[in-house]
Amino acid sequence: MAHAPEAPATITAEGPTSHTFFQAARPANTFGYTREQQIEALHRLREPFKPEEIRYLPRVWCGACKNSRGQGCQNHRMAKCGKCGQKMPTGGHIDLAYVGHAEATNRLLNVDPFWDWEPLTVDERGLPQVDGYRGLWIRLTVCGMSRLGYGHAGDKTGGDAVKEVIGDAIRNAGMRFGMALDLWTSSDLEIIESGGASLEQDGQGSGQPSGSPEQGPAASADGSVDHLARLRAQALECWGSSRPLGQIILDAEKHGVADSDVPLKDGRVVTFRELLNSRITELDKLAAQGGTERSAA
Repeated sequence: MAHAPEAPATITAEGPTSHTFFQAARPANTFGYTREQQIEALHRLREPFKPEEIRYLPRVWCGACKNSRGQGCQNHRMAKCGKCGQKMPTGGHIDLAYVGHAEATNRLLNVDPFWDWEPLTVDERGLPQVDGYRGLWIRLTVCGMSRLGYGHAGDKTGGDAVKEVIGDAIRNAGMRFGMALDLWTSSDLEIIESGGASLEQDGQGSGQPSGSPEQGPAASADGSVDHLARLRAQALECWGSSRPLGQIILDAEKHGVADSDVPLKDGRVVTFRELLNSRITELDKLAAQGGTERSAA
């Protein structure tokens, strides 16, 4: 007569024991958490945050507004934003929803009181080591599951920058578990991943207006994809929507190519910033006349 198999023997303080066939076996290298417990933890991590836990980060995409010293431009008047609570150019900025370090830490503690993170590399003193971009790669472990995350503090320096890098990395890794994932639209996720550029497409046809940039990402001397060529291709994809074009300007500024010359299909040469700002102004005028709708976030 065949016998029911038993789980592998384990060692306890009382000596070797074994689990019966009907007991849940503990997978190896998961710190004692069963698969069912891990799945439950993932569901809890993905629970929506309360409205009072959500913050909004404003980002001005309109070049004219940026150069207006807080006065706005002819297309975007300055007013207090209902989301971020700051005085910003109406229609000339976007608000990115996010949760802060305290809210993220509270969620992790509620799901797993023993959660932990560690840097992927350390220096000769055993301290977390940043990369060439002053960013930090970490490994976040929750309920025996690990995900990588990356943090950066922008232009900040000193001790506050160190704390922000860690908090940013934890939130970034937490998003890999699904934490606060519901806050972001698909395009917003791409904004985060690409550092400010939206890869959003507005469903327009493949026809290119005469004032649009020529397509064709090219490889740079070191073999990497050229930032300007990549952004030009993105601009073509969302040529009929002003919001993603504004986000592309942000990415162009980040990579120092916003003022690079761009040849147009009609033979003219303008800077990339001028091209996109001109198109945004044109779209805004059309929208005001009811000729086209601004793309929804």
